[in-house]
Amino acid sequence: MRLTMGVRREWLLRCSDSYADSAVCEVSVSAGTVEIAGPEGPSFTLAGAQMREFRDALNAAIDQSDDDLHAP
Repeated sequence: MRLTMGVRREWLLRCSDSYADSAVCEVSVSAGTVEIAGPEGPSFTLAGAQMREFRDALNAAIDQSDDDLHAP
């Protein structure tokens, strides 16, 4: 696998910790896997089909959250 200089491999995102305080979460890519680390605990890694399943679940949760927020 050829790595190209300047390719983004890490994203830092604002999130909340278990106490609802502001925190930072990290999403990174290395050797074809995605690693997600929260502010308080160990990270987890997704590879292959797990990445698509995670994305599908996250998208469904986001849609449901949006529905909840806009419910009468």
